Amino acid sequence: MILWFWRAIAGAVLLFGIVLLTACGSLKEVDLTPACPPGVGGGIRDLGSLKGDDAGSGSTAVRRLLESPNFGATSQAVRDLERGIVDQRLIATLWLLSREHRICIQTFKEGHYFLPGVEDGPRIPEGYGKAGGLRNTHYFGRAADVWWVDGKPVEGNATDQNVLEIGEILADIPPGRRPDQTIGPPRWTKALGYGRKKGWVLAPDQLGLHRDHIHIGYMNDSG
Repeated sequence: MILWFWRAIAGAVLLFGIVLLTACGSLKEVDLTPACPPGVGGGIRDLGSLKGDDAGSGSTAVRRLLESPNFGATSQAVRDLERGIVDQRLIATLWLLSREHRICIQTFKEGHYFLPGVEDGPRIPEGYGKAGGLRNTHYFGRAADVWWVDGKPVEGNATDQNVLEIGEILADIPPGRRPDQTIGPPRWTKALGYGRKKGWVLAPDQLGLHRDHIHIGYMNDSG
């Protein structure tokens, strides 16, 4: 009887795997990133590259973040993490956020564009509001764009309690480790009420350009 039971369990697991493979085409396309919407997350990740002596500094923090069920990211964002492009302060901040909420990152450096068809460089391109010409924190791996919080898009949910709590957690980070470039939707910014001393960017044109995501960045090279 017990043997029959375990055979039934094994058969069900195998059947489930076949259904997934049939629907997705290949194992690499199966999305196992619960913090991101279906089809957005990086799917099954190969963390083997982060093992061993050649893993590089910060690999433990990267592994911990990638293995968290509360952290999700697109494939391009995962690649930036695995390549060591992302600033360690930003990794620590995202880990802190993921301890309280499910967050999904769309971009760090790879695939980020301020203007359609204009390749990112060390400076924000002219035409992106009054920020044109300023240092591009994405280019240096010191910025992340959060598009989803606890399964909800930031756009349209700026005053949702969970989305607001992301701002509260950021503001509570001690100076020196706190991001000094936080930009979000106008209603999110107004509801939280934080100012430049907490790292918030309040320029109206930038708030309008961030209606659909929360930008978290570090302008300075070090804390």
